[in-house]
Amino acid sequence: MTVTELGWERCLAATKAVRSYASPNFGFQQQLQEYEQTLLKEVGPYRAWIRRDYGRNPFQDQEELQRLLAQQEQSGSREGSCTAPPAPTHPLPSSRSPWMDR
Repeated sequence: MTVTELGWERCLAATKAVRSYASPNFGFQQQLQEYEQTLLKEVGPYRAWIRRDYGRNPFQDQEELQRLLAQQEQSGSREGSCTAPPAPTHPLPSSRSPWMDR
């Protein structure tokens, strides 16, 4: 989000496009939202300074992420459509381990 001008949801979708098992918890998603709403606004002048003094980013992160997201959407994978891992086929042990009582 700091390097590109994509919002937190698009950055998360791009992350899931590369690592489908990425599933940040609610607290981390909330931190991303807060970062986008508050701290990211402070990054604007910093971005302008870097672009003025160093020129455009040669890595083209924004463009690559846009292409990645477009490919994901064309393949039928929509943002936030991550599937949960399969449930275990065997029951979990119900007894506590002896070391837990220490």
